[in-house]
Amino acid sequence: MGDLSIMKNLHSVAPGSGLKLLIPIDASAESAWSLRYAIECARAGVAVEVCLLHIAEPVRNWEVLRFYTEAEVSQYFQERAAIFLEAAANTLRDAGIPSQRYFRQAEAVAGIIDLAEELNCSAIVVPSTYCLGLFPAGLGRRLRQRHGTVPLTLVLADGSPEA
Repeated sequence: MGDLSIMKNLHSVAPGSGLKLLIPIDASAESAWSLRYAIECARAGVAVEVCLLHIAEPVRNWEVLRFYTEAEVSQYFQERAAIFLEAAANTLRDAGIPSQRYFRQAEAVAGIIDLAEELNCSAIVVPSTYCLGLFPAGLGRRLRQRHGTVPLTLVLADGSPEA
């Protein structure tokens, strides 16, 4: 990845403080990109704390709700979230980075921005993903279109920030 000293300048970090990163986690391999970013920041000497978030969009499909109660659907998503969050937390723990785990049922973009602001995070870190075609896709692109008070950091597969 090159010279890690440049990562110290990615965010303005006051002396004695560090980065508090909100990292949304899901089942995709791209979720790990954001974990690599946190690990590289820590290796560069920046104090890093991570808030891991698994967000599930509310199920409103009558075909699902016809057979399952909202409580059953919520329980299912919480159980899946625990698996993803545990794996991510273990990766960070192995790197010596403290983390907290959060689960929310909400629309993805609004839920991420709301939690980042609520927790007073210094950045939201998501993978920079694209799709072919006319319109950009991916969570990072949707977050970029929505204005919040917490800066957004898009990262590449190696954990480096998008240029």
